[in-house]
Amino acid sequence: MSSGHDIQELAKSAEVVVFHSPVTDLAGLDELLEGSGREWRAIEMGMGSAESRDQFARLKSLTGSATLPQVFINGRFVGGLRDAEARIALADRHQTAAAWMGYLGLLPFLAGAAGPWLGIDWLAGWLLAYGAVILSFVGAIHWGVAMGRRNPAPEWFYASVTPALAGWVALLLPKLIGLPLLAAAFVGWRLWEYRGSAPGLPRWFRRLRTALTIGAVLSLVAGWLALLPFTGTV
Repeated sequence: MSSGHDIQELAKSAEVVVFHSPVTDLAGLDELLEGSGREWRAIEMGMGSAESRDQFARLKSLTGSATLPQVFINGRFVGGLRDAEARIALADRHQTAAAWMGYLGLLPFLAGAAGPWLGIDWLAGWLLAYGAVILSFVGAIHWGVAMGRRNPAPEWFYASVTPALAGWVALLLPKLIGLPLLAAAFVGWRLWEYRGSAPGLPRWFRRLRTALTIGAVLSLVAGWLALLPFTGTV
């Protein structure tokens, strides 16, 4: 390896990266990571070769720690095994909270989609309004992600306001046009996330975003389909 940048790239090569010596006992961290479903890798640094010693020297220069193991989470140095376990436990609590609130956030989508099928056509308007609000919200997430980076590309800020603009346009249109437009915007935004920013987001969050997007899109399409026989009254 030729520079400290190589160590940084290794540290970002999985959600959790553990640099360790050949005799390191991971003390159950490996089992914790496997059980949690996280993407992780262990990188062994033996001191038996000049290349390995040089690699370890660059790692020490990057983290300021002179011992192994050293653990990185999402590309950031968090410390040793105990520090990593504490961070993972905290992240699991955050993940649970995010999942609960995310799935609860689908309830208005489901109610809005069911309304027209039950003869409550005005709920389609609520579905359209709620969809526009949530689309704006998921775009704003990436404004926050960009703000948290050292040198964010301007394109991140440009892109993060696009969902809000799409939601605003959908609200100005008849429901028969606005609902499928919102559904397409949700799909398009998720594809942008996947292609443009997925490496910067935890894998659990990416999975959650996909599941929530599917729920939102199905609800919007269902509400739209329920209105099709009544085009003269929309």
